[in-house]
Amino acid sequence: MSVTPPTSSKLEPFERKTSINSICIYTLTVLAIFYTAYLAQDLILLLLVAGLISLLLSPGVKALERLFIPRVLGSTLLLSCLLLPSAALIIQLEEPVTKWTKLLPELSVHVSETLEELNRAIDKKSTPDNIESQEVKKSWFSWFEDEPKVNSQPQKTDTIHTQLKASLFSLATDFMVLAPLALIQLLTTIILILFTLVYSPKLFRQYVKLFVTEKRQRNVFKFALNMQQKLSRYILTVSVINIGLSLAAIIIFTTMGLEDALLWGLIVGFVNFIPFVGPSFALAAIAIAGSVQWGVDIKVLLTLSGVLALNILESQLITPLVLAKNMRINPFIIIIWLLITGWLWGLTGLLIAVPLLVCIKLVLAQFKSTSKWVKFLATQ
Repeated sequence: MSVTPPTSSKLEPFERKTSINSICIYTLTVLAIFYTAYLAQDLILLLLVAGLISLLLSPGVKALERLFIPRVLGSTLLLSCLLLPSAALIIQLEEPVTKWTKLLPELSVHVSETLEELNRAIDKKSTPDNIESQEVKKSWFSWFEDEPKVNSQPQKTDTIHTQLKASLFSLATDFMVLAPLALIQLLTTIILILFTLVYSPKLFRQYVKLFVTEKRQRNVFKFALNMQQKLSRYILTVSVINIGLSLAAIIIFTTMGLEDALLWGLIVGFVNFIPFVGPSFALAAIAIAGSVQWGVDIKVLLTLSGVLALNILESQLITPLVLAKNMRINPFIIIIWLLITGWLWGLTGLLIAVPLLVCIKLVLAQFKSTSKWVKFLATQ
């Protein structure tokens, strides 16, 4: 008795059902990843920031270890070299940051009042056409209504003072609530970086020896070393480029006579970690600072032109020449990725978005099964 194989028409419903099930599974998996990333954002951001800084410092720790300096001591020295200048900059920037923190509510109130005046001017221009209709309405229907009470002396409310007090109060409240939490997160990050630098290599070697077969151990170590070198080189290169951008911006601001040049120069380099969005924010901040100091003056335009020239030089010439081609990613994908990480993790997510995406791309490049995704991300 022969059994006839099922025809293709009988297989089609099964294949369709399988494809629908796989789509549902992929969709639920993506939603679960987004939900977990949003729900556990504090822990995830802590681990990501600590991991990126550890990658930045790991080559230096290895170099000191070759000089017979213990790993604990080398990690502590390098971390101190990173923290001490940062602390000195924070102390140096305390006065200008405090000044602008108090000034920003006043500027927001001034802008809102200017917009209100413009609205009133537009309303006044549009009301004469409707005066006749309003008078007819009063003549025919005013005797049905009570006469409105007119105050001969309008109340004088100081809106600037009220709004300024409210803004300063909310700012002080947010600072009192968030400052202890930020300090705890900073200390936790420093401790995690130190422990990652000291203990993670030994832990990784022990894991490979215990859970990976002897034939694959050499490839695993080679893969880990290659990944660490590429990621460290990328993070170090981007950091050096942004530091150089900050120094160049500080020189321009000092030459032009802009107050708080150190603050604005550091902002230019700091937000440059956020492609496309960061330079735009820096230009807006410099425009506000220049307008507050000089008003409507040619110096504002010259300063903005200098910063714009620096950003163009960095993004179009220096970064493409310094970074390897395998580090480049399609700009549209970067924008979508910035929207996702900004929605999930806020400002910190925007800052680490591109380094994290480059890390993902480098990991995918190590496997043949994901080589198509690497080409897709690098499409120009």
